[in-house]
Amino acid sequence: MGKKSKRDRGAGGSAGGGKGGGSGNTKPNGRNKKDVREVMVLVNELLQKASSPGVPPGKELEEHMSIREVVERIRKKQEGWTPEPVPRDQCFPVFLKWLEDHGVKTDAVTIEQFEVGGFGLKAVKDIKAEELFITIPRKLMLTTETARESSLGPLIKKDRILQVMANVSLALHVLCEKYTSSSFWAPYINIFPGTYTTPLYFEEGEMLHLQGSLNFSDVLNQYKSIARQYAYFYKLFQTQPEATGLPLKECFTFDEYRWAVSTVMTRQNQVPTSDGRHLITALIPMWDMCNHSNGEFSTEFNLGSDSAECLAMREFPADSQVYIFYGMRSNAEFLIHNGFVYPENLHDRVNIKLGVSKNDSLFAMKAEVLSRAGIHASTTFQVHCGKDPIPPELLVFLRVFTMVEGDLRDLLTSQHQSAYLSCLGRLDCMVTQEQETKAWAFLETRLSLLIRSYKTSIKDVEAELQASDLTYHTRAALQLKLAEMQILSSAAEYAKNQREKIPQLIDEKILQLAADVALTVKVTDELDGEFVEEVLELSEDEEDLGTEQQGDTHAEVTEGSKDANGSVSQAEESKTPEKDSGLESSSERESVDGDAIKMNGATVEANGEVSISEKELKN
Repeated sequence: MGKKSKRDRGAGGSAGGGKGGGSGNTKPNGRNKKDVREVMVLVNELLQKASSPGVPPGKELEEHMSIREVVERIRKKQEGWTPEPVPRDQCFPVFLKWLEDHGVKTDAVTIEQFEVGGFGLKAVKDIKAEELFITIPRKLMLTTETARESSLGPLIKKDRILQVMANVSLALHVLCEKYTSSSFWAPYINIFPGTYTTPLYFEEGEMLHLQGSLNFSDVLNQYKSIARQYAYFYKLFQTQPEATGLPLKECFTFDEYRWAVSTVMTRQNQVPTSDGRHLITALIPMWDMCNHSNGEFSTEFNLGSDSAECLAMREFPADSQVYIFYGMRSNAEFLIHNGFVYPENLHDRVNIKLGVSKNDSLFAMKAEVLSRAGIHASTTFQVHCGKDPIPPELLVFLRVFTMVEGDLRDLLTSQHQSAYLSCLGRLDCMVTQEQETKAWAFLETRLSLLIRSYKTSIKDVEAELQASDLTYHTRAALQLKLAEMQILSSAAEYAKNQREKIPQLIDEKILQLAADVALTVKVTDELDGEFVEEVLELSEDEEDLGTEQQGDTHAEVTEGSKDANGSVSQAEESKTPEKDSGLESSSERESVDGDAIKMNGATVEANGEVSISEKELKN
């Protein structure tokens, strides 16, 4: 969903707008040949800098500043290459008429600018909970399918990057249509914000306010990815025969590419193909003007009518703003991919990376036990806001991590291993009292160290937020840091309380030995005895290799999820694009954000993953 700027946005989660006017649809201004040549030189420099392998954590900001310096020189040279945007509010009447001409009924909602959230949808009449208030047919959507069918199609067929990174192809499709005067989607594209409020638009000083955040690396990596992609495609459009007929050769500035990928990143969603067999990325007119609020998914794709249908997630009185639920995203994901922080976020969380050191003399045994529990020896865990901050998988890790050799041997040779592992994720189970105390103490210490890494306090950040002269970006950066620190602080206090009440829970028989509880649980797996012996022998062989004490771990910033073109994404697919061009694969932080749409009984998340409910699994 598109987001608001500091000028036309309030503090809520919004979808409809950004800074300045609409995107416009005019031909670009002329270009100076000397500037064009100099830009190509700078683009080559940018591609080299932005394609460098990862740098040590302490050098990330230095690398970012180096890349940003080249980008700013390019932007300076490209001033005047594209026209000024048309004020977007002037484009809304034409857009609404376009919807009406193509069968979309807008009698329930209209576009309005609100004090909180900026542009969004307003209820024209009372809308009841679960009432269908808008239906958008596929023919009005900009999708990866329409991209392949457009003038961009031949280039997509030839370029491996565009084939793998569908979200990027959609962004370029949007940009091509923006500069095609006869574009069918012109009324829709013209209402897009002129700029966005994601970190891609942060000034240097604003970006520095994110220092210390667990997501600072994600923000820097997103910027690096966009810079790398821009340099790659700029060269492509100047050299490939398939690009000669595209308007992009004359207007492909860094600002325009940043705008296009931000448009897709903030608005994209997954919809099924016409046959329902696959998912494609789509921009859905009008519906994407809805702003975010806590609630439940209420949009479905109807294959019968070939349309996206949105039902009210709650009652909306006439003249009130109509919201939808974007999904269970953290505030980091909201800021990086949507351009806002939502203080009332019920699903906020932070990611921490923990791992068993390979120098731990018990590494092999711990890694095997964790593997049996479906957990990698070094992985990312979520710490949640609210009264239950520690998920079961993190609890399993903490207990295995602090196990002594005898406990590990007992577990690996247990006939009730599956049940035992299951019990390790329960708050009412423990391995031993000593181990349970160590597990919670370790977590408390780790979280406290992460809080200290912010080099500020919750009170100080709260005081900074009281200033009236903060830019929108600075305020959002501080809000994110505050939310993260509050989650970490609350979770550290939770760990402390859990540690301190262990004796009481044991006395009250609330906390029991996992090995005893496992005896009452049905065994589902048998352990391969020979394999266990190999693991035990390997552990003994490695004892001489360890130079660090048990308890050695590392905590790192972890990736969020999703991003279209430089944002954050999901599982890895093809590595070929990275090797060929320095770009990340489509699933590696290159997919974009949007809402979730229900289809065929499954919830299709913005990242394209399909989650089936427990009820559906039983059926």
